[in-house]
Amino acid sequence: MEAICKLKDIYKALYIFEKEFAEKNSITINEAMLLCCLKDGKPKAANQLCEFVGLSNSRVSRIITTVEDKGYIAREMGTTDKRQMIFSLTDTGVQKVKEMQEQNIDFSKLTNQIKSLL
Repeated sequence: MEAICKLKDIYKALYIFEKEFAEKNSITINEAMLLCCLKDGKPKAANQLCEFVGLSNSRVSRIITTVEDKGYIAREMGTTDKRQMIFSLTDTGVQKVKEMQEQNIDFSKLTNQIKSLL
């Protein structure tokens, strides 16, 4: 049972980190991970985004919609398979990625909290 209590504390530390990240960047961690997947400039299919982010198809679909609504990504129909959607960063998305890269996010507080719990 003690392990479950520690796990709850780890989740709480991650939740606080994610909340602070979202407040500072106006984007969630999951949305940022999606942008990270596209930062190389190569368009990706939805299944590639799901693999990278590590969440279910339905969850990533909602994240894609949110990021698209914010103007960070664009979708286009696949060239070989018209049923497949391909996603890429917009100019606004490229700028958002640059902003986040310049922040040099400090994970030391989060990692120290997690280490202390283990």
